[in-house]
Amino acid sequence: MVLNELLSFLLVWISLNTNYETSKFDFPVNVVKPIVIQEMVCGGRCPVVAFFSKDRGIFISEMDLSDICNQSILLHEVIHALQINSNLEDAFKEKEAYELQNKFLEELSLKNDMIKIWNVNKCRSNQSNKLF
Repeated sequence: MVLNELLSFLLVWISLNTNYETSKFDFPVNVVKPIVIQEMVCGGRCPVVAFFSKDRGIFISEMDLSDICNQSILLHEVIHALQINSNLEDAFKEKEAYELQNKFLEELSLKNDMIKIWNVNKCRSNQSNKLF
């Protein structure tokens, strides 16, 4: 799936499942090599594949965006971008982003008649071998 199409799809999904004003989303999405993100976030190799910076936008590793797990990673970071003016504490922002990511994964798993219902933990275990 092309990034712009996916982003549009995710924003519609978010608008239907939250109270966030998705029309106000105006952050760049930077697709970069995984090591770029790892250096920015951890100073070296680590399991981070995406993050949001209020000053620079979303950074996501080069990955197959037709994969439901990878789509959910981008959704998670878009949620963080939309939380920018939220009064939630950081821990609750993260909790909300994971809850919505899990809801997205479950919904798409059921919609696509997948054999197993995906969630963040299953995605992580599936992707852990691909990080390094």
